[in-house]
Amino acid sequence: MSLRHPLFPVLAVIAACGLVWFLQTAEHVMAPLLLALVLGVVISPATDKIEGLGVKRSISAFLALIATLAAIVALGLLLGPVISDAIEMAPRMRGELREIAVSMRPALESVTDLQETIEQTLATGDASSAPKEEPVAVPNLMDAIWYAPGLAAQAMIFIGTFYFFLLSRNDIYRYVHLDDTNVDTAALRRAEGEVSRYFMTITAINATFGCLIGLVMTVLGMPSPVLWGLAAFLVNYVLYLGPAALACALLLAGFIVFDGLASILPAAIYLGLNATEGQFVTPGLVGKHMSINPLLVFVSLVFWLWLWGPLGGIIAIPLLVWGLRIQQAIKGDQTISSGTPGRLRPNRRAGATG
Repeated sequence: MSLRHPLFPVLAVIAACGLVWFLQTAEHVMAPLLLALVLGVVISPATDKIEGLGVKRSISAFLALIATLAAIVALGLLLGPVISDAIEMAPRMRGELREIAVSMRPALESVTDLQETIEQTLATGDASSAPKEEPVAVPNLMDAIWYAPGLAAQAMIFIGTFYFFLLSRNDIYRYVHLDDTNVDTAALRRAEGEVSRYFMTITAINATFGCLIGLVMTVLGMPSPVLWGLAAFLVNYVLYLGPAALACALLLAGFIVFDGLASILPAAIYLGLNATEGQFVTPGLVGKHMSINPLLVFVSLVFWLWLWGPLGGIIAIPLLVWGLRIQQAIKGDQTISSGTPGRLRPNRRAGATG
């Protein structure tokens, strides 16, 4: 069907809706598969260098798989104690928030008469009818056994896709070569090079930034500074939304830990350091050639976060970079930027990079 056919826009919308429905329905299969492909594209230049040393492709792919799994396991081991500390802090934070709400109640009661009516109704009601706080469900051994097969299946999908993509990606690139466009093996390799350089550079920036935030929180006397440093490292992958959420969390924690103006100090320092990193560090290291319209970045993040949650937020930008690079190859342009304003950098986000 020609692109100028009157029914083409309608069919394109139907196909897009069907694709979104499929991705959402098949999340347990497609999420680990697509994550493996993205990470495979990121790590592929490293496997090429290993092969350049005379190592067989199967061995280089296996080494890349082992290194990736080791990094994921190490991150999980780091997150374990941090999550435990966060769970232990939750009751204290709820108590502090309850005290803040109680202290603000007199001011809020004068805003509307409706609130007074609701409060009087609740005060005269039967105590037995008041909602009771339900205990937080803690996963037990049976829950772990129940979810284990699903998690094992997703892990196998990830491992298999990652390994076989690295093993046969040249054959895949030759297979998807389009004769009537510029999308050939060289263009696909350039696209994966762009994604790899971006992801590796951003990972190094985020790791340094996370260490700096952890050090700053230690100096300020914030509890669990490692938690804040690790959170700063991870949320920087989710442009715009991740740093905004962490700034709100630091502001809330500041009100709980400190008094007076010192309560806003953690969030203010984080935003200041994040803005500095976004204005000077990331543009200088990523480069001006990684120029992407900020609206595309935001829409991509919102879509993939809505579709697959945090995992979608991680793969959103690499997929966008790859897609734009392929689009430029189709147009015959060797640069990723078409002159549109807005670089792929944190100064356009709610104060962060990644």
